[in-house]
Amino acid sequence: MTTDPSHTRHGALTFDTIPETDIPHVRYTSGLFIYDEVFLNGRLISRYWSATGGIRPDMHFRWGKWYTDVAPSLPADAFALSLEGQDLRHGWRWVGAEETPDPSGFRDDGRPVRHAVIRLAHEQCPVDVGVHTRIDGSPFVIRWLDITNRSDRPTAISAVSPWSGLVWMHRAAEHTPSDASGPFEVAYTHHFRWGEEGDLWWEPLPAGTKTIDGGRQGRSGWGRPAFLARNRANGETVWVELGWSGNWRIVLACGKDDRKGEASLTFSIGPDASDQALRVLDPGETVSTPAVHLALFHADLDACVHAAHDHVRHVVMPAQVSGRHQRIEANHRGYICDRETEEGIKREIDIAAAIGAELFVVDAGWYGPEPNTWWNNVGDWHAGRWLPNGLEPVVAYAHERGLLFGLWAEIEAIGQATRLRQEHPDWVLTRDGQPVGSGRVLDLTKPDVVAWMESEIVRLIRQYNLDLFRLDYNTAVGEGGNRVYQGFVENTLWRHCEALYRLFDHARAQCPGIIFENCAGGGGRLDWEVLRRFQITEISDWMRAPRGLKILNGVTFALPPEVCLRTFGTETGEHVLEGDLDFQLRVVLLSHPIFRGISPTIDELNPVYRARIVHAVELYKRFIRPLLPDCQVFHHTGMLPLFEQTPWCVLEYAAADRSRAVIGLFRTADIGNDMYVVRPAGLDRSREYRVTFDTTGETTVCPGFALARHGIRVRLSTMLTSELLLIEVE
Repeated sequence: MTTDPSHTRHGALTFDTIPETDIPHVRYTSGLFIYDEVFLNGRLISRYWSATGGIRPDMHFRWGKWYTDVAPSLPADAFALSLEGQDLRHGWRWVGAEETPDPSGFRDDGRPVRHAVIRLAHEQCPVDVGVHTRIDGSPFVIRWLDITNRSDRPTAISAVSPWSGLVWMHRAAEHTPSDASGPFEVAYTHHFRWGEEGDLWWEPLPAGTKTIDGGRQGRSGWGRPAFLARNRANGETVWVELGWSGNWRIVLACGKDDRKGEASLTFSIGPDASDQALRVLDPGETVSTPAVHLALFHADLDACVHAAHDHVRHVVMPAQVSGRHQRIEANHRGYICDRETEEGIKREIDIAAAIGAELFVVDAGWYGPEPNTWWNNVGDWHAGRWLPNGLEPVVAYAHERGLLFGLWAEIEAIGQATRLRQEHPDWVLTRDGQPVGSGRVLDLTKPDVVAWMESEIVRLIRQYNLDLFRLDYNTAVGEGGNRVYQGFVENTLWRHCEALYRLFDHARAQCPGIIFENCAGGGGRLDWEVLRRFQITEISDWMRAPRGLKILNGVTFALPPEVCLRTFGTETGEHVLEGDLDFQLRVVLLSHPIFRGISPTIDELNPVYRARIVHAVELYKRFIRPLLPDCQVFHHTGMLPLFEQTPWCVLEYAAADRSRAVIGLFRTADIGNDMYVVRPAGLDRSREYRVTFDTTGETTVCPGFALARHGIRVRLSTMLTSELLLIEVE
């Protein structure tokens, strides 16, 4: 073993053995987050976690006989793996540990990235594991496993958790609030169906085991494979994200020892399937698991959110396309959806240009053999006969009007009416030999299918001179497809995700400068791995108030607002629940705006309505957009359950240099006080600021100290109304 305690700015890796023993030891230091693990009796286990940067002396572990008496009984294994139903948490042999160049492909943005790998070999099963850990000086650490089949026959991964273990175990009774059932709480997206994204709120964790599985949609879901756990006995919060776009499972186990007054919390997180094999490994094959992103904080929730946004912006998601970031979109699916014509689309482009949009997207309905049946036509990615001149004149017209042009495709789908289906009926995804998901999903285990999909994406981008490619995925495939492979019943979701990631990596490499936009029936794929390939993401198809606003509030705990598409428009019904005009506009101003359906024609565009839209668009371009790429988000009203009435939703976006901020105040229910006092959190108390009330245009000048201490009073006596505060240094 070697020791390398060297630091690069705020990241450090230490490889050694515990003094006076031969126990291998690795410590990861990233900012103030320390994760320390040891290899003991055939197990890789966590010794401790720290959010304060302090290294714990080994004597504390020796005095308590931790190595001999305590650790053997702890559920502290750093990962979990089962092959062919056999649990392999124990029985490993230490091969070595070293620092290597980072192979992950995550962005570094100039950060001090360091990468360590621990190599283990199992004593009974012919399998090797590489435990990879990436640090970059930030609170978030990324971990994944490489699993190698070193036998001469196939084997099957039946379960895996790339990162698991014991987070907390300590005295808690004397520190837990008297009104709490226990010290631990968990927040996760509680609903997993279409239109229910962002339903994030805290739930007590009683003693016992809690399992969260995302509703088994065959995708990461309209929920997200992530959780936050809060320790009310010591003020810490652990944030865990699984980068995975298939089915998943989180298991949280809360222990309680009343005699000692102690409590403990363990977790595991990973992909999941009901079939015999998650993934079959051929002889000699190595497969990488999904990555887990984990951070431990001793800070308030706002600080945790700021760190998550920083991680997403600079590590997870691709760099924004220079000169094209945050373009205001208009989408054709408003008044002419499912009856597209060249004349109608050009009319929509004129309306988009008139209100100041910058990018026009033709969505579902432009392709295939049958008019007005977009769901049956997916797969035949050629302009339908209702566009006899093709899309080229539409693209040229958008560019002539000064708009960028984007195009929609559901590239994983194969419609019932398509020539593709007639020519390749064997390309349909199946489960137990029967079509899955209404029989409209392609089987990505087939190399020919993947090659065709990649070539179609690249062809569409080049043929139509696209500036943006919009991906959709509207089918929930449940348990996913399966097949008999190498004698095992293998679930195909793992291979589907691998192929999907790979083909978009290839497409992006072939088409630099193109904006890639993610949509999956709204927010059906909001996991951090699929978002590595996209600059923008739809967060929900639900457009009506107040739920649409609450979805934005919930999703922006994990995703920065500038990448989150929110819609103003007419595509969906129930307009009686839109909120007033300013309420509707201000929701999209606090996200990435997309307009779907502004007016049937430009002559019918109400001039007062148009003027207010144009005011909002110009306000976005002038004031809000410049601060968004590095803004800090403050959720003043916290987590808001979607299906509980709450009186207010208040969001503040503050520039990183504290020079300006925008605060949206929304009255979401006719309950509670109609007055809200907002105390801006992202300003410099030593400076003076001009505050503008957008509704009336009134302004006032206040010291930052007074704004932070006394706040700004806003009264909204009617529900589904709003105010927008624009604050800039005087």
